[in-house]
Amino acid sequence: MAELIDLLEDVEQIQPGVHFHNLIGQDRVKDVLSRAATTGRIAHAYLFLGEVGSGKEAAALDFARILLCMSEGDRKGQRSAALPCGKCDSCVQTEKLTHPGFKVLFPQPKPQPPKEGQDGVDAVEQYTAAQRKQMDALMAAKADDYYTSLSVSGGNEILIEHIRALRSEFRLTSYSGGWRVVLISQADRLRVQAANAFLKLLEEPPANVVFILTSSRESRLLPTILSRCQVLRFARIDQDTLRDELIARLKVKPDKADAAARLADGSWKQAVDWARGDPAKETMKVVELLRDLLRGDPGRLDELVDYWGAASRSGDFAGMLERMAHWLRDVQTYDADPSSAKELARDEHLVKFATFTEGRNFEDALDAIDEARLDIERHVQTTLIAYNLFSTLRKVLFRPKGK
Repeated sequence: MAELIDLLEDVEQIQPGVHFHNLIGQDRVKDVLSRAATTGRIAHAYLFLGEVGSGKEAAALDFARILLCMSEGDRKGQRSAALPCGKCDSCVQTEKLTHPGFKVLFPQPKPQPPKEGQDGVDAVEQYTAAQRKQMDALMAAKADDYYTSLSVSGGNEILIEHIRALRSEFRLTSYSGGWRVVLISQADRLRVQAANAFLKLLEEPPANVVFILTSSRESRLLPTILSRCQVLRFARIDQDTLRDELIARLKVKPDKADAAARLADGSWKQAVDWARGDPAKETMKVVELLRDLLRGDPGRLDELVDYWGAASRSGDFAGMLERMAHWLRDVQTYDADPSSAKELARDEHLVKFATFTEGRNFEDALDAIDEARLDIERHVQTTLIAYNLFSTLRKVLFRPKGK
């Protein structure tokens, strides 16, 4: 992927205009942000809303590269080279996510209590060596692939200590390099105190600072934060775009790219996961799990909870839940109108399952899966997540009608 991006940058550098090297699809978003960059009419705060894998953070990082590029004349139409130029020191640093004018906040573990004599700002520095290593590795992975999820062990919320440190930095330091950009990933994980502290920054925004918030859960955001941001909504990426990008970027064979794009539900991240795995095999794991839940054997349920709840399988569990949600959406589509779902009708397992669960409340099942996925991000004990989810699915999908 990196080689392809380098190639694209070599070609695009001789073309005028603004370029998003990493963002896949989302032409409307690109158009809005490109016009903002070329006219200089930059909002002090943006909120990028969309499903996981739609490219919110890829857009944020690409936009940061554009704003921080030192080819200021290009932004004003005075030269013909593209933005970002990819050559200046700012571009090199921003690509590695090490630019001094670029900050990234995301859910992190609580730091150790500050030592005597240290204030709340210093508290954010009290991470253990292991925690720092984990977070440094995550940022390196993010720099390599802008679609990497910013998630670390113990990272349940965005901490007020980090917001305070940010406010203090803006108050006490000056920066002569033009724009400064702050990405707040998963802004719905700002808890009340942190959200209120951040709100003060939005009410009196520092000069030349652009905040970019991302979220997949609009309902969990404070309305006061929503009202102070320019909102851009990210659509699910269409299948043709996913297919073409899988072939171009990852050299996936066309047949496999077709299958992966269909199963990805508009998410580049899921499309890549499907393309690198075996779609048919992974789907059967979901079917077999649902069959086990249907049988209702208490002993088997305990085995499933133990298996999927094992800490070492938490990543596998999250992936399985993504696939289960996609498959149940297909079942729901077929259940609603079998005559218009001819492609789905080719899946005999899906047809049998839809027939058995006809008229059931699939929305409740999908909501339960979404809540389980959120609990995994919050690092709730996985055995508890598995037990609650499997019990709910048995009740919603398989309880005899009328009971």
